Amino acid sequence: MGGRPGEPDLCPKESAHGPSSRPRRRRNMTDRHGVLLSSDIVGGAGDGAAAPVVEARPPHDVRCAADLLRLLVSLAALAATVLLAVATRDFARRAQQGLLAAATALPPDLRDGLVGTLQAIAMLAPLAALVVLVVRRRFDAVSRVLPAAALGAAVGWALTRVALAESRPESWPAVLVGRGGLVHAGWPSGVYLAACASAVVAAGPWLTRPWRRALWALTVGCAALGVLAASLVPLDAFGALVVGGTAGSAVLLLAGGPADRPPAKAVADALVACGIPLAALHELPADRQLPGEGLLYGAETTEGARLTVRALAAEDRGRDLFHRLARRTLLRHPADPGQQTPLGAAEHELLMLVFAARTGARVAEPVIAYPVTGGGAVVVTVGQDARPLSALPAEELTDTQLGEVWAAVARIQEHRLAHRALRPEHILVEADGRPRLTAFARAQLNVSPETLGSDIAELLATTAVRVGPVRATACALAGLGPQRLASALPYLQPLALIGPARREVAHYDQARAREAAAGVRRRTLRPGGRPNLMHDLAAEVRTACDAPAAKPARLARFTWQSVLGLAGAFLVLHLVLPQLANAPAAVHALRDANWWWLLAVVPVTFVSQAFSTCLQLGTIPGRLPFRATYQVQFASSFLNRITPGNVGGMALNLRFLQKTGIETGAATASVGLQSLAGAVSNIVVATVFFAAAGQRHGGVHLELPAGSYTLPVIAVVLAAGGLLGLTPPGRRFLREKVWPFLRAAGSTLTGIAADPAKLALGVVGMLGLPLVQVVGLALSLHALGGDLPFVQLGAAYMAARLLANAAPVPGGLGALEAGLIAGLTALGVPAGPATSAVLVYRLLTFWLNVPLGALALGFVQRRGYV
Repeated sequence: MGGRPGEPDLCPKESAHGPSSRPRRRRNMTDRHGVLLSSDIVGGAGDGAAAPVVEARPPHDVRCAADLLRLLVSLAALAATVLLAVATRDFARRAQQGLLAAATALPPDLRDGLVGTLQAIAMLAPLAALVVLVVRRRFDAVSRVLPAAALGAAVGWALTRVALAESRPESWPAVLVGRGGLVHAGWPSGVYLAACASAVVAAGPWLTRPWRRALWALTVGCAALGVLAASLVPLDAFGALVVGGTAGSAVLLLAGGPADRPPAKAVADALVACGIPLAALHELPADRQLPGEGLLYGAETTEGARLTVRALAAEDRGRDLFHRLARRTLLRHPADPGQQTPLGAAEHELLMLVFAARTGARVAEPVIAYPVTGGGAVVVTVGQDARPLSALPAEELTDTQLGEVWAAVARIQEHRLAHRALRPEHILVEADGRPRLTAFARAQLNVSPETLGSDIAELLATTAVRVGPVRATACALAGLGPQRLASALPYLQPLALIGPARREVAHYDQARAREAAAGVRRRTLRPGGRPNLMHDLAAEVRTACDAPAAKPARLARFTWQSVLGLAGAFLVLHLVLPQLANAPAAVHALRDANWWWLLAVVPVTFVSQAFSTCLQLGTIPGRLPFRATYQVQFASSFLNRITPGNVGGMALNLRFLQKTGIETGAATASVGLQSLAGAVSNIVVATVFFAAAGQRHGGVHLELPAGSYTLPVIAVVLAAGGLLGLTPPGRRFLREKVWPFLRAAGSTLTGIAADPAKLALGVVGMLGLPLVQVVGLALSLHALGGDLPFVQLGAAYMAARLLANAAPVPGGLGALEAGLIAGLTALGVPAGPATSAVLVYRLLTFWLNVPLGALALGFVQRRGYV
């Protein structure tokens, strides 16, 4: 490298226009890892140099994203285990019986030997692990292991005694009679295995990788030996392991674990080992640290040079785990790098810095990347008296500074180098006001236009949050030029901002929405009128570059069309096909039907959406145009046909209200109030019909299973409240998320209650919606020759509706039809007319909504309402 004839100098040099244009004599050398070192910094330490002064905060417990992911996966596996045991009890019993028969076919001596081996391991391994932790004075690990084992045993007992009891083969306990080991052949049980698995998970952060693998091999081996020796049934063994992952991860998330990063002393030793004459090392303040990007230190050499040291560890890769998962799930081409060790990540960042400097961009000047004892690594750059761009007040930001930032971006993009984290916190402004790009850890070479466009969109959006879209666009135009800036138009969309930038833009839009609503008690809201920074930026870029509107790039892996296509396929396979079995009866009934009365049923679909619109208008704090809200209600009715519990319709209504400018808390309160009003109206109307119908007919009985769920719901609510109130993360979540939401919801309810017109509109909608459905059923029954008093018909409909609401199928499909037919026949309607009337009624009020709602959904999407 340094001094070899014909070999270029890859270390970046200061520009002639930099703070120091004086020629600097530089020579490069290579360390044993092949990383370039700068000789004016390296090589000044002598054998008699004093020990460097190290200043760092004491280590503290951390909560890892990997523990949260393990908890979620374990909970999903636990739910699948319970569902398999409960919903397919006979199948699970037969399958386990077959495995049990294969196990009992082994010779008795072999089975007893396996049981004895299993019991010896189960006795000695936990005791030995606990003794090792105590001898090594890992009392913080012991304080996690014991609660995790207790929690795992409690959850394992509930799982094996309640959820899995009915799925065990009937012959299973009998195969243990007369068999022996060190103790009874049924030990270790699933409860004990769950406790051991929980302890292994909880002790994991304090163990090295070989120890973790060994303990997990023992735990899984014990479960497999138990199944092989027929001392455990397979579902119990699998459930115990899943419970271990759940309980152990929960304890680590609540109590925290040790930080998986090298201590400051190890970082200082690594700097001295690579030849840097280190005099002092101090940890930078918390406002300079960025989660998931290593720990930043400031360093000084014995010659007075200042350095910036970024210490990387394995946990830094895990902190953005959910960010990477979100990108891989939502984006068609996530362009994320593969798994890297800390040293590999450090060398990658150094290489990207060198390449970026060769393009002519002002970037942090690299020095060295070097491993740290314990599996970490450091990236050293020349220190600067600088502050992040994000720390500067908006009034101190000049157009010249922003223009220089964009000029640097233009230079690296000319060479197809993507930064992939272009945000103000990754731009340093030196004392003379000149900016530098830093944090090239995620940078990539030879990238696609999508990645380059996303870089521009991210920096444009995050600077617009600080200086506004007009000024941000003007500065970008000055630095990039019109052609390159216009090329980013297809990527000015939220999907290009997955991560911190997206949250910044969302908070900015929410603040603008609150400012627009401040001091205004009554206003007419405009559909699609919510402040939208990305939309404003796209308009400014088109105007500044005189460019035509560009179609948004296809970044999403999943679209509305693909999701609805999958949902529709599920609907056809599981819901529609069984209904076709009754199609011949409906067709036969239509031959003798009174078509004029059937035509009178068709407007019921449109009138019911009008009542639903009234209910929506009566539960929002502002005024919306009736026509747009009516169209959104039709679209939400389509989503309710393919999602259980009206989840799709509620999500669409929430999005609609947010797009009109209503704050998220107020919009959520309105949607929740609308659902609550619908449930209350069903109960009120049902009560009136039941009271009016009297006791002349006893064939309609209402049995709601709500009581059986009361205690579990109360227990879950109390447990969640305890976790939120007793843990620091829970209290922070309450303070930062829950209380602002509750305040917004409370102000929404107060505003609605103080407006008589809103109350009247809401009452008309909530009572008219079920009544018009009863009218539709009455018209259908009359058209097919049936006859029943309206009060009794209403009682039958409301009883069937209340029962169908508990069914986990969209719109109560199947459950409502069965309830209506049973209710009508119990009240004296012949089976033929009752069945035909119900099928025709559902055809004209349920299935007619599907094509109409699909058209409405496409329309409101094109108009930007949702």
